[in-house]
Amino acid sequence: MSGRITPTICDPDHGFGIRVRLDSPKTLPVADADCRCGQFAESAEGEVAVQSLVIRAERHMRDDCPLPEVRAAAALRDWRRRHPTRRT
Repeated sequence: MSGRITPTICDPDHGFGIRVRLDSPKTLPVADADCRCGQFAESAEGEVAVQSLVIRAERHMRDDCPLPEVRAAAALRDWRRRHPTRRT
């Protein structure tokens, strides 16, 4: 058997972004992320690795991506996380 293979989360034409999957509390979470610019594409398996991947992917999209529309969308997501709406 060669190396560890991370499971595929979606079909081959899944698009860009971050995908996290946790089927049940007893299974390992898996995630993959890729950016439209093509400079970031990774996958992870396990709780700590998935958390790290999500943080790295969001930081890339917010700070390092050469596409301005990707940076703007990530900045908006970051702002919304820091300033949640108060619904009554």
